[in-house]
Amino acid sequence: MNDTYFTIPNEKANRLVNLYKEDKEGKLVKSTAELLNGKTVTPNYPLESSTYYSGGAGLSSTIYDYAVFLQMLLNNGVYNGKRILSRNTVRLMIMNQIGDLSRGDDKFGLGFQVVTERGSARTPSQVGTFSWGGAFATSYWVDPKEKMVFLFYRQLQSSTHGDVVEKFRAMTYAAMND
Repeated sequence: MNDTYFTIPNEKANRLVNLYKEDKEGKLVKSTAELLNGKTVTPNYPLESSTYYSGGAGLSSTIYDYAVFLQMLLNNGVYNGKRILSRNTVRLMIMNQIGDLSRGDDKFGLGFQVVTERGSARTPSQVGTFSWGGAFATSYWVDPKEKMVFLFYRQLQSSTHGDVVEKFRAMTYAAMND
């Protein structure tokens, strides 16, 4: 993963993708400084130096780098023949870590939503599929049974099209043929 940073280096600044939002007419416009979780955030925040390195937020990455990370998880901690994480670490990351706590139909591992039998009844995703998303309408899921990684990145600060990821997921599974 050579393009994942908390602060993007100056020599790669021109690769930062624009952040958009929908205006009142539903048209996409470049985003400006706005409030996000009570804090003013500018679209160029990945270029601004910071000393806050959150494991759960703040990383900027390319879709390729994140696909490599997810492929490594799908391969139980191995990427291109090299072990990055132990298989037991990956197992702990993608298994139910909240027990009987109710957080909807699915459960949560260490950083991922994990599809349960009940959750699988409302979506094409199979039991054991793990997923999450980012602040700007990015989403991904990994289906270990189908051996597939899916990434859907939009770079939207806000959108009235919240169901587009689920529609994409449904179309993806519908297109699969044995």
